Amino acid sequence: MTALVLPKTDFPPMTDDPKQQTQALIDRLREGGHGEAADRLARHLRGQPVERALLTALRETLETLLTAMEAIDPVTETMFEKLRVDLEARLRPPR
Repeated sequence: MTALVLPKTDFPPMTDDPKQQTQALIDRLREGGHGEAADRLARHLRGQPVERALLTALRETLETLLTAMEAIDPVTETMFEKLRVDLEARLRPPR
């Protein structure tokens, strides 16, 4: 897994619109050579509100991290499972 490094460029002014902010992040990821990560985030945005999409992306990222941490230290599996359940409950998108 390669580290995510975004290029230092002149960024457009920040906006309060989450969809525009997320699109700017997708563009920066692509410019930085991280097309796969940009595509994954863009897929989350398709067909749903940006807030729901970002929660889904955050849950996916945290799930990946928890799985990696469990692999490093299997003894903590129960602790990570409790954390996973708590994260799932807190990051569930509103209906």
